[in-house]
Amino acid sequence: MASPAAAVATAILLLGMAAAASAQLSATFYDSSCPSALSTIRSAVAAAVGSEPRMGASLLRLHFHDCFVQACSS
Repeated sequence: MASPAAAVATAILLLGMAAAASAQLSATFYDSSCPSALSTIRSAVAAAVGSEPRMGASLLRLHFHDCFVQACSS
């Protein structure tokens, strides 16, 4: 069984790869307006996965279902 940290790292990697596939997304979008956004999100996801190990998979499923099936327009 993978550790929560590995699950979070995998989720971030997969989300990063999905962002890189779309020219409209930028990993640095909030760097000037909200510099702590990425660390806040990372810690919230880590806490969620720490309390419920299936949360990493649930977040990935939610992202892929909403963005790829519905084309991120909803």
